[in-house]
Amino acid sequence: MTDSKKVEFIERVSKSALGLEGLQIVVYCDRNRRGNLSEEEKKQCSFLEIGNKMLSEINGEYIKQKYNIENGIEFGNKLHEERVKWMKKELNR
Repeated sequence: MTDSKKVEFIERVSKSALGLEGLQIVVYCDRNRRGNLSEEEKKQCSFLEIGNKMLSEINGEYIKQKYNIENGIEFGNKLHEERVKWMKKELNR
């Protein structure tokens, strides 16, 4: 999955009734069908922490301050671009 698709997925899930927390539970349950998950396995399928961090760090206020623009198509595009940049940086640590 590309970084852009990861960002889109996190954004969509965070707005859904299930939310990131609910989906994380579903993922853990699916992965744990054979027994207890190791800490390493939990790290591999944990997107809750990175999703919440991204959404809180790269938000509307961040875009307004950085680009001095208000809501609209350009605003949404910049928000997505910045989140993709953030995701690439975070995952390459």
